[in-house]
Amino acid sequence: MFSSKTRKATEAVSLLDHTQQLRTPNGWALGQLATLGIGGELTALAYGVQIEWDVGLPSKIRHLAWKSGSGFLCVVDAKDTLYVYDLQRTDKGRPHRDSSLSLRSNVTCVETSASHSFFFLGCKDGTVDVYDIDRGVLAPHARIPNLWLVQEEILRRSGVPDAPSRRHIPVCTDIKAHPLDLNLLLIAYEGGVALWNIATRQADRTWEFVLPPGAAGGGNDTEETIFVERRPAVTCLAWRPDGVVFAAGHEDGSLSFAATADDNPIMIRTLERADVNKATEEDLFGWSSQGQPGQPGQRQPANREPIFRLAWSGFPQETYLSQAFASVAGPSSPTLPSSPSLAEEKADLHGGTLLTVMGGILPSDPGGIHVLELPAYVAPTASNAKSGGIPLAVREALRDSISPIAHHLYPTPAPPEDFLLLPRNSPHYGGAYDPSGIIITSGRDSRCPVPSAPHSNNSIEAFTFPPSNSRAPRSLSLPSTLSFSGRDTCTSAKLATLGSLSYRHLLHQFDVSEETAERIPLKGGHASPLSRTNRRGPPPTSGDQPPRILITTHIDLTVRFSDVSTHVLWGRKPEDGSEPRLEQDFPRPLRHLDIDVKAALSDPRAAGLEAARLWKARPWELEIDKIELAEENLEVAISLSSGDVLVHRFAYGAAPLELEQDRVDAEANLDDTVRNALRDMNLGGTASSAPPRPHFGSTSQPSRNGSFAPASHSANMDPQDRYVNLAGGAVPRPDLDGFRPVAAFAFSSASSTSGIAQKSGLALSNVGFLAVSNDATLMVVDMRGPDVLLVDSAGSGRSAASEKGKSKAKLDSSPITALTWTVCAIGEDHDRSPRLVVSQASGLNRIFELANVGGSWLISERFASVHHDSTRNAFATFVIDKRGNELVADSQNIQLALNQQATYASPDNIDPVGALTSLWITVAPTTLACFYNVDGPKTATYEDEHGHFERAAIVRAQGCTALAVQSRNCMLHVFSLPDLQQVSRLRFEATLHDSAGIFHIAPDGDFVQNIDPLNIRLGTIRDFHRPAFPPKVSAYDPSIPIPAQVSALQSVGSALGAWFGAQKVYSGAEIDGILGGPNRPPPKNRPAPGAPPPIVAATRQAKTASSSGHTTPTQTQFLQGASESARDIMAKTSAALEQRNEYLGYLGERLGTMADDAAQFASETKRKAQQEAAKKSIAGGFSSLWKKTP
Repeated sequence: MFSSKTRKATEAVSLLDHTQQLRTPNGWALGQLATLGIGGELTALAYGVQIEWDVGLPSKIRHLAWKSGSGFLCVVDAKDTLYVYDLQRTDKGRPHRDSSLSLRSNVTCVETSASHSFFFLGCKDGTVDVYDIDRGVLAPHARIPNLWLVQEEILRRSGVPDAPSRRHIPVCTDIKAHPLDLNLLLIAYEGGVALWNIATRQADRTWEFVLPPGAAGGGNDTEETIFVERRPAVTCLAWRPDGVVFAAGHEDGSLSFAATADDNPIMIRTLERADVNKATEEDLFGWSSQGQPGQPGQRQPANREPIFRLAWSGFPQETYLSQAFASVAGPSSPTLPSSPSLAEEKADLHGGTLLTVMGGILPSDPGGIHVLELPAYVAPTASNAKSGGIPLAVREALRDSISPIAHHLYPTPAPPEDFLLLPRNSPHYGGAYDPSGIIITSGRDSRCPVPSAPHSNNSIEAFTFPPSNSRAPRSLSLPSTLSFSGRDTCTSAKLATLGSLSYRHLLHQFDVSEETAERIPLKGGHASPLSRTNRRGPPPTSGDQPPRILITTHIDLTVRFSDVSTHVLWGRKPEDGSEPRLEQDFPRPLRHLDIDVKAALSDPRAAGLEAARLWKARPWELEIDKIELAEENLEVAISLSSGDVLVHRFAYGAAPLELEQDRVDAEANLDDTVRNALRDMNLGGTASSAPPRPHFGSTSQPSRNGSFAPASHSANMDPQDRYVNLAGGAVPRPDLDGFRPVAAFAFSSASSTSGIAQKSGLALSNVGFLAVSNDATLMVVDMRGPDVLLVDSAGSGRSAASEKGKSKAKLDSSPITALTWTVCAIGEDHDRSPRLVVSQASGLNRIFELANVGGSWLISERFASVHHDSTRNAFATFVIDKRGNELVADSQNIQLALNQQATYASPDNIDPVGALTSLWITVAPTTLACFYNVDGPKTATYEDEHGHFERAAIVRAQGCTALAVQSRNCMLHVFSLPDLQQVSRLRFEATLHDSAGIFHIAPDGDFVQNIDPLNIRLGTIRDFHRPAFPPKVSAYDPSIPIPAQVSALQSVGSALGAWFGAQKVYSGAEIDGILGGPNRPPPKNRPAPGAPPPIVAATRQAKTASSSGHTTPTQTQFLQGASESARDIMAKTSAALEQRNEYLGYLGERLGTMADDAAQFASETKRKAQQEAAKKSIAGGFSSLWKKTP
């Protein structure tokens, strides 16, 4: 039986309809906009275009290689199956698989060339298979045999100690094509290196890198092995760009250098020492004197890492003409600072080279990628004296050219796993000529926490290249696909919609150009916007497509911002009348807005925070818990797992002149401080009459108690002692716009410091109020001071404005589940004041009112409380007015409230008692409810015992309002307002997870779904007139020219040709003819890029012919059409036969695998049966023996 008050409230609400035309299911459509995350563990790298494709391979990818100058991508998986994809053609959003082959042996290394069409695959049995990429077949007669078997036989016949046995098979460890002579191929084996001549099919030369007895080598030998002859295994190779010298990395961490015209190595060294193949007194006897008196010491191995990878880079030399043009151009304008683009940072090493080394370090050395800067080769005068195969003068000149003159380091947080150089223009010289960037992958950072969900451990970073002696290398922005791995693993994501003014503030034009200049230099291919024409519904208005910002938190304690607005995918036209192109990544990273929590915690003023102490002692236990963005005043609140809260505020970057003035003022301030100190100590100095200068970087006056963090975080702490002033703290780039730390608040509890799971909440309003909850404890902050207005522990109501501050309500220690800031009237209180609605798990809801008294905001000592069973464990609450607008705490609603309070003198402006002013919507795990005037009676409810609701948001579109709720069973429900009738139910079509993940729904209907760190999805429940993602992608652009294989170092090779004798230089076509042989198959019939399939093309032609009229063809036209049809049928038949053969081969491979598995299963079954029979016989023997025992 309803009371009269409830009946009147229900009748008043029944007249409202905020959803209107969105009540039909046709008004809602679920769509997936984009998928973020790397999707798996990073295992291989290759340089090419930027695009993400799921090629659907059943096994992990071990080797990747591009065929530069074409769209072919070669992939070798863990089952040694080769796949060749043609990026010029796509099949249902995936690259077209041009060919595939199951290889006969395990693949250990691969090599391609932009000059010919063959792909070299080094195998574990020491042979090198040659695959014809253009024809899609293996060239069996071009296979390179195991060249090191002969060398091992020579060692065995020579009686060399520890020679390998005849059962040993040398493994091929690396292959490198000669940078200038396509006919030469350098092949590394465990025991040495061989130079293979493709034309003559024989080895021109072999090298062995021998360490004589007593030589230290890499330092990993003990006293038993150092006095014997050793041959450290070769692990990798690298050619110098002139092709005269190559470097070989070894398993003991040493580097060997050899010339192609000499049998003996020029030098064997480590990263820090040369000539480690020569014994010294320290190597022989230094370790024996390290023991105790009378007891000689033992040689301790150095535990040096092997050399894992090498890359040798050359650079074009600056000519006098380019210097003259640079001098005529004059200096650039110094008005605005700008980071040099990658095109402007061309290195001129005066003919020198850079050798990039991964590995070869000691345990005490800093981890990372090491770069050795080597001088230019200076050709000597003619000399007749020879050492080996080359003159002594040339040998000495070569030794000088490989002696480092500088040593650079790219540090990594964990041991590096791989690196990749990004050449500026040329794909030749192993992809290492004139690089402008480097990509480095490393292992898991031990200082970061380990997520429980599936994630990628390997971190990936990109830097400018080459390194500079004057400044550290700049970090480059990676594509969004690679930005969620390792240290960048995402822990949470949310969407924020911004107004136009706030969006323009964040995307200041200067900062956007700065961010564009620091992107990774990937320029292959292009993308054009693609609209989804099959989507129904009216075109969206500008209000339905506001700017959107994706906010992500990461395990390295960083907060990152990305632009995911719709207009980013629409692109822009480079010229009038041209096709629009996408010039930005999606999501578009806004690196100038990134927030590094570690920088704020390293501030000395924050040393007393529990988070700062935890970060220094056990950083892997500290994580970002929640984050909130105030869209209007551009403030960010970050709560940490320790309970402490950090607040950052957006600020413009300082101009260069202001930065310089601040630097001068800081120096003068330091001089004044030193002078005053000397005067106080009576050590001289004169007092200055000038007034003290302001503190550098300070933007606000320090609080009376906010200078340093407290040392204790007890519950009895004074509220103002919880505030820490972080204004004016140092930031990495003060010249850029971005978020600056302004305050921190100590709010840790016993449960947070002990690692016990807790229920926390965070709410930041657009009018400067912050609310934080930790279990049942509540803190309210006014950011204008900042002032801590309230610290309430389990309903104690302890306020900063009052010593008493205790509510007369019954204490409730249940955890707080929802915090909501609003500006509304409540019950019979007609004042539209800022209010905080606090919901607890027990169903108790407290409403705190804030009032402006004498220019300061105070929180009321007494709060209104309502208790409803339908609000138990409510995780979201919303307050809307009678027109359906959400009454959030923003500047507009505050201004309306102040205007209303100013007109209270007139009775006409006061609502009658009991009139409808607001509606309160609550969302609990199984119940939705609507209440009249917040604390009034319930007007509508919706219950679903199996719903398991988890996230909710008020969605506004086309002037209507609805409630969107996400449930655990992968469903999105849309409810009308205010009657809470379900109008649509949307189910996720494709998900491989039992749970829908963590959702965040934006007010415009877009959402982000964090399934796990490997899968983050952007979607919408209003999928109308949205651009498609991925867009229309042309992964390979044939209009990009491939430069000829020339360099400034070819002159060096020509000069050395006088010493070593000239040889025939083969072209790429000649190498194709040699490797392909006389029986090379004809080229494959590939359709032109972008052309439709033959059936579609024939259908289009038929439609065109039928629409043009019913004309009778002539006999010639008829015969020509018949012949073309016959050719089409033959082409289709040939393609079908080729596909059939491919399927049969794949089926044969699978059947062979099944046979092997069946044989293995039979053997395992037989073995287990024998074991069981043996167990039973033994058990029977023991039982019979036990029975016979008296």
